[in-house]
Amino acid sequence: MAAVGAYQVQCPECGIALPVGVALRSPTREGDHLIVNLEPELTDVMAHVWTHEVDH
Repeated sequence: MAAVGAYQVQCPECGIALPVGVALRSPTREGDHLIVNLEPELTDVMAHVWTHEVDH
């Protein structure tokens, strides 16, 4: 799996911008179509959500 980019999501509770890496999974073909699968890396987002759950 190769990293191909990243984007950010903003936490609705505290406003922090959280980076989300995107990885390229093995592309497949169906007929004359190339199917590209992108998979987000959500570990940092889930860890951040957990910090808000602990506070409550």
